[in-house]
Amino acid sequence: MCFSAEASFTVGAALVPAGGYCLWSAVLKKPSYLGLAAIPTCFGIQQISEGFVWHALAHDDRAEIRVWSLVFLFFALAFWPFWFPFLTMLMEPNRPRKAIFLALSILATTWFWVLFYPLVVGPELLLTTRVEHHSIQYEYADLAVYQHMPDYSWIHPVWGSPKTFLRLLYLLTIALPPIMCTESWGRVSGLILGASAVLAVLVFDHAFVSVWCFFAAVMAVYLCVVFHRLPKSQANAALAFDASASTV
Repeated sequence: MCFSAEASFTVGAALVPAGGYCLWSAVLKKPSYLGLAAIPTCFGIQQISEGFVWHALAHDDRAEIRVWSLVFLFFALAFWPFWFPFLTMLMEPNRPRKAIFLALSILATTWFWVLFYPLVVGPELLLTTRVEHHSIQYEYADLAVYQHMPDYSWIHPVWGSPKTFLRLLYLLTIALPPIMCTESWGRVSGLILGASAVLAVLVFDHAFVSVWCFFAAVMAVYLCVVFHRLPKSQANAALAFDASASTV
């Protein structure tokens, strides 16, 4: 997240209990929504990890900077591109679409191998973490995936660059599955993810990964509303009725 360690820790501390509420609501109301309910908690852990990145940067502790940067980037580069297609697959009632989302989930694991894994096993110089305009910038432009991609700048000097092309592909990996889902929650959450990514590119392009994850955490607030309004399942309602009847 951007701005400061205090902001990261505050947002993270708020998201973790919000995620607990969503998880508890999913257990009581709709267990198939557990993957969706886990999003606020995961975002909270991610934001807290970036709070530690801020702290390490302030103390110029290079080892701590690398460790906590990798924790943050695991979520940003590997986990979220997989999780959104996967949870959409779990929730999708339509079998043909479920098969499509399963295929997308498997394909999305590619992000782990091309972006995150090389940062873990490669030279430390592959990843540079620094403060840029009051935000944290994670720089890994020397990854092989960027070096071996063709440059389409002849189409457009900005949108044709390898970095921007991968960002667009990344955004589609995350936002399209929820939008395509037959469940009503997906269209709104997909639009929130898409709008937050566009805003991050336009206003905070220098620290896209960090700032976009902060904006995307706004979706956790929406999910709390979703689970609050979600009606209890008939099975749980029957259990509650039986329990009340037995006490009479």
